[in-house]
Amino acid sequence: MLSIQDIKKHQESQQETNFLKVLGAGFGRTGTKSLRNALNLLGYNTHHMENVLMDPTQVPEIFEEAYKHPKAPVDWLRAYKGYDAAVDWPSTAFFDKLYKLNPDAKVILTIRDPEKWHHSVCSTIHEWPAVDDTWPKQILRARKMARVIVRDGELGGDNVKERKDELIKKFNKHTEHVKAIVKPKNLLIMELGQGWETLCPFMNLEIPEGIPYPHDNKRENFKAQLQDVKEQVIKAQLQDVKEQVIKAHGANAAATY
Repeated sequence: MLSIQDIKKHQESQQETNFLKVLGAGFGRTGTKSLRNALNLLGYNTHHMENVLMDPTQVPEIFEEAYKHPKAPVDWLRAYKGYDAAVDWPSTAFFDKLYKLNPDAKVILTIRDPEKWHHSVCSTIHEWPAVDDTWPKQILRARKMARVIVRDGELGGDNVKERKDELIKKFNKHTEHVKAIVKPKNLLIMELGQGWETLCPFMNLEIPEGIPYPHDNKRENFKAQLQDVKEQVIKAQLQDVKEQVIKAHGANAAATY
């Protein structure tokens, strides 16, 4: 007969697995933001790098420390609190670990022509606009994490343009690795440009009526989108302050905000 301690331990272990229903295995710049938005339209709450930038409940340091110390324990439940799907970096950097913890997850591997992927990386991720102390702390913390995991980690640092062959080789190796370890019935390979007709049958869901598949985060809009993220975060923070003032001092006191 199991003891109360054994039952509690089993329940805790169950909570620490299969917390993500969908795992995106594709590198950034393969349509991951579009996939995030599509999954959200289908009813999921999907984690993406943009969420780390914007969600005040996110703790970028969890991902950063997990990357720096791959053998150390990680509180993945805290990292993905409130989310049941994950795409894009930082998650893709931990794909093997997350897949092991979520063996029942549907895995979506977004891919594109490797040459075009490299070109996109060179003109977006590797060219993030400069930020300073006037930016919200959440974005600064997330950006620090992204530099450790993406720019210096997954992309190997500077000279991305000059290391084209190296990065394309890594891109292709990752694609083959995912194909090798994920059960075919749980894996969807989704090429950039594909939409609902590819995604929904795999998810066993109907195509949303009258809603086009989102195609977001185009290369030419990348810097403008980051600026928009900054403005949204600042606006949300001001609203939060205003609500706290109202709660503490009443509506009249908040009129100055």
